[in-house]
Amino acid sequence: MQPDPAGAAPAAFAPLAEINELALELLARRAGGEPARLPPMLRESRELWCSLGAAQRRRLAGCPFLLLDISLAGFADAPAGGSEGVRDTGGDEWWAAGAPLPRLAYLTLTYAWHLAQTRPLAARVVLGLSDDSCAWFAKLGLRELGECAESCLRSLRPRWSDSPAVWRHLLTAAASSEPTEFELARLRGMQLLAARHWPADPGRPR
Repeated sequence: MQPDPAGAAPAAFAPLAEINELALELLARRAGGEPARLPPMLRESRELWCSLGAAQRRRLAGCPFLLLDISLAGFADAPAGGSEGVRDTGGDEWWAAGAPLPRLAYLTLTYAWHLAQTRPLAARVVLGLSDDSCAWFAKLGLRELGECAESCLRSLRPRWSDSPAVWRHLLTAAASSEPTEFELARLRGMQLLAARHWPADPGRPR
């Protein structure tokens, strides 16, 4: 079997930047709403979100991982042939009224499905998936993928939505003129994704 390095075939990851950029555009639009109604991740960095220019958005969108959490672990827990087990994360209003959320959900799920089928190792890194979730997702048929897309509308949210500090770091670094600062922010994101799947070692300090 041929190796499947995450860094190979850059063309396979071109849609990732487009999806990330659309998500950032919608989040920045939402951040311009009433501050008291914003989730903490948007409220605590509202000035950074509102000042996020097109060039900075493109820069941040180029991170080598999906900036959205599509809750695939929840999908994988669903019974065969259905998505009843998908986690419904409702509550916080992440997206502005009238935002093209169905399009974002469709593009995200379709890209993730294709990547899981064609480059499973890369999918685990880019999407932050466990081996089991990636294998389950790659085996979905078109009808099952459509069911997931419908559920995704309820659960689609920014990655690290409960960690405002992570996003403040990313946004600050994207706006910085210092390339090293942004590279460190990108590396931190990769480490956070990888840490979710490292086995715990009680004899080793974390």
